[in-house]
Amino acid sequence: MKEKKFELKSKLKKTNFFNLVKYGFFLVAIPSVFLVIFRCPYTVPFLVCDLCPVIDCPSKNYRRLIFGALLGYVAITRVDFCGKVCPLGTLNDLFYKVKMKISKKPLKLSLELKIILDLLKWTVFLFVIIAIINGNPRFYIPIHAGELLDSIRLSLLAGGNAYYARLILVLGAISLGVVIPRFWCRYVCPYGTTIQLTKKGIKKVKAHTCTNCGKHDSN
Repeated sequence: MKEKKFELKSKLKKTNFFNLVKYGFFLVAIPSVFLVIFRCPYTVPFLVCDLCPVIDCPSKNYRRLIFGALLGYVAITRVDFCGKVCPLGTLNDLFYKVKMKISKKPLKLSLELKIILDLLKWTVFLFVIIAIINGNPRFYIPIHAGELLDSIRLSLLAGGNAYYARLILVLGAISLGVVIPRFWCRYVCPYGTTIQLTKKGIKKVKAHTCTNCGKHDSN
């Protein structure tokens, strides 16, 4: 009984710690994430921040430090990045919690809708791959501005059709997280799709190299 209580307390402490990191990082990062959504001139954000002319974006100066810290945190704790770290994933969780407070009836997706959403996911992913192969082109030439709201307003004025298409896709996908759990993470986010494919690849490699020695079997 004592051992079970100790295990329960230990799990509770871990959960509290992970939630503290998750929501703490969310509060710090979400303003920068929305700045990137509205201001990033490149097709795929977070890839060429060092070359970006948007000098007021925090990602330009702190991307490597943040990426290194997050990579170390995920490697040490073995937590799922999309579920326990990503600020947009956390935002989707918060949206769905609000929805569950209003109505606890889950939305059931039909097989046809699931197929359409999967097609959307792979279409976005393929588009991102093509964009990267073509040098991750810019949607527009960003206009320098000091304050956040001014910079967003100028981006809205300067952006063309491609900029608005991406903006509508991203904001729409995030908003749909209210009715469909983690809609952005599951069906649109190219980084989420990359992580998903990497995990599947690692599992296949492990399954292929497994010698059935029994060392990893649970008692």
